[in-house]
Formats: sequence, C-alpha cells, structure tokens
Amino acid sequence: MRLSASNYSFEVLPLEGTLAVVKHIGVKVVDISGFHNRGAASYEPDEVGAHPQKFADHLNPLLNKYELEANDFFPQFATDFASRSVNHPDTAIVQKNIESFKGIVQFCKLTGMETITVLPGVDHPERSREQNLDASAACLKQYVEIAGEQGITVCFEPHMGSLTNTPELALALVERVPGLKVALDYSHFLVQYIPEERVHALIPHTGHFHIRQAKPGKLQTRFSEGTLDFVALAKRLEAAGYQGCMSLEYVHGEWYDMVRQDTLAETIATKKALEAYVQV
Repeated sequence: MRLSASNYSFEVLPLEGTLAVVKHIGVKVVDISGFHNRGAASYEPDEVGAHPQKFADHLNPLLNKYELEANDFFPQFATDFASRSVNHPDTAIVQKNIESFKGIVQFCKLTGMETITVLPGVDHPERSREQNLDASAACLKQYVEIAGEQGITVCFEPHMGSLTNTPELALALVERVPGLKVALDYSHFLVQYIPEERVHALIPHTGHFHIRQAKPGKLQTRFSEGTLDFVALAKRLEAAGYQGCMSLEYVHGEWYDMVRQDTLAETIATKKALEAYVQV
C-alpha cells in the first residue's frame, strides 16, 4: 500500500498550488478532484468528459514538474447529491452522466490513474429503496464496463446523504455489480454512530481508501481528537490483500462543520502516524 494525498484538501489554492503542497509534505501520489463549481483546484467534470486530451495535456506536465503520480479522479457533476445522481429517474440525465464518464475514463487513462471514485446515488422518494439500488446498479454496471476496457477500477463512496449510508446498504450495491469496488471512508459511518465492527465488512470490497480522523457524531476531527486507529486499519487492509492507496482526505467546508480543522496540519499529522507502516 501507498499513501496518497487528496488535492482538494487544499482547494483554496489553484490546482498547481495543491500539487506543490502535496510535493512539499513528502507524498508522491495525489488524488485529483473534479468537483463541479467548487474550490479553485478542481476540474469541471463535464468539461473533462468532453475534452479528455486537453485536460490530460494540462495535468501531465504539472505531475512531472512536481514529481507526482496521479492515482484517483473524483468527479462530482453537481453541487448537490441528487440532480446528477447515477440513479436519477430522468434517463436523459443518467445518459448524460455516462457520456461524460466515457471521456473521464480516457482522461484517467492518459494521466495514468488507476481508479475513479463516484457517488452512489440517493434515495429518490418516488421509488422504493430496492428500486433506487437497482437503478444505481444499472448505471454503475455501465461505468464498470467502460472503465474496465481501459484497466481502470470504479469505486463508489458510501456517504452521508447517499443511498448507501450504512455498510449493509453499501454491500447491497456492490453485490449487484460485478467488478465494482468501494471507496471506503470510516468517517461517514462514525458520524452516524455506526460501530467500526460493522464497517469492517466492506474491507474485502475496497478499491480506494480515504483517511481522516473522526469520532462518533463527528465527520471530521483533529487527528489528536479522533478515535480511528489508522495503523490497525492499514493492517486489516493488508490482510485482505488490498494493494491500493490510503488517501489523506481532510476537507475544509461547512458540510457537517468541517471548517474547524487545519487541513494542512492534520494531513501532516496523519501522514506521520502512518508513514512507518505505509509506503510514502
């Protein structure tokens, strides 16, 4: 396993600035954000989908300049979870997502990224939960097929506000789609007071792993205040044969009061705690 850093931890900076920070904190692998209309560091995901070569030609020289390897791309097509969800009831929106995703896969291939992290969809009230899960699975099957042709793994992140906000629902989705993996972040379960023991069941299905400190009732805390033992989790991942990255992912934002931590300081503190156990 290797440590990576999420460029969007420092999204008050432009993209190149975030890469410089990752370089200077001593991490060699970076995850790149494609968040619509958010921060200064993200690519617009629909634009990446429409012009993959253009964005690869922009990113690759920067990766070379800062001696970094890009590992994961995280596109989010909207600023909310519902309006461009993979299980949207409007099939035209789902098809728009798929068309953008095709170009995103080409961008990731051109930049050497191994995984794409996506959101799993939401509970649209006009459908039952099972219908929503089936609709997400139908779109994600296409994502997996498109990405698989280029040797790229698709991971979905179970998160607060999503269709898969519990480990059991995440398993229900991953079991519907052969080849689909989980981008696992324990903090999304701890904030709901879900015990870690229930989350461990997702480790065999993990294709990417986000790390930030959290505790019951809090989505993000300072490293010194959190309850997660990342060394123990690294050992669990290793025992399960996981060979991907553990990605440092502190976020500065109003969502669930994540504005109270210094993302740079907490990223460095977490890196120091893990660097003896995970390749930097």
